Amino acid sequence: MPQAPHTTELDEHLKTVVQAVHAAVNWAMPHLNDQKIVDKALHDSKEILDEVMAGKVSEWLQ
Repeated sequence: MPQAPHTTELDEHLKTVVQAVHAAVNWAMPHLNDQKIVDKALHDSKEILDEVMAGKVSEWLQ
């Protein structure tokens, strides 16, 4: 079965997305008592995940 077009590019983009969310969470974990840092990490994570959920794949490939 032939590979679907752009799967490598999509895999790389989604890998970057997962790494960005992971980094935001890792950054906040040692600072759970600092609400400002936690809120920023949550906001950043939500922003990243909203981009994925919007599903504008053609924009990811540019």
